[in-house]
Amino acid sequence: MVRCARTLSFLPRSRLHPQQLRPERRIVTNEPERTDPGIPTLTEVLAPGEATPLPDTAPAAELGVPADVAVFAERVSARLTLQLADEITTMVERRCHDALIDQTSWLVQLIGKQVADALQAQLPDRIRQAVIEEVAKQVRS
Repeated sequence: MVRCARTLSFLPRSRLHPQQLRPERRIVTNEPERTDPGIPTLTEVLAPGEATPLPDTAPAAELGVPADVAVFAERVSARLTLQLADEITTMVERRCHDALIDQTSWLVQLIGKQVADALQAQLPDRIRQAVIEEVAKQVRS
């Protein structure tokens, strides 16, 4: 769904995608959107309360594959599945870690800049106040 710029008012217009600058205009109907009549919709395929059985794959013996080859293929398949799952998990963890480091670094820089700007704005007043207090002390003594 494309959102219009009004919903993303916290972003400057230069940071918005061109499609986000234009409000979405859709005609709302109760008819399901169809682009190909040969593709059934979900409501045509599934009836409430009915479970769809998974198609059974033919056993290796029916396909003419020797039993030892089928066992070997099953073991290799299981091993590759586990290995790929481990690699995918490692890759996702690495990407999440990198994203977390990047976001943390960005936040630290942003907070540091805001603190420095605030101190820079307050510094002249504090210096002036300190000078006035010191002059007042010297005048009294």
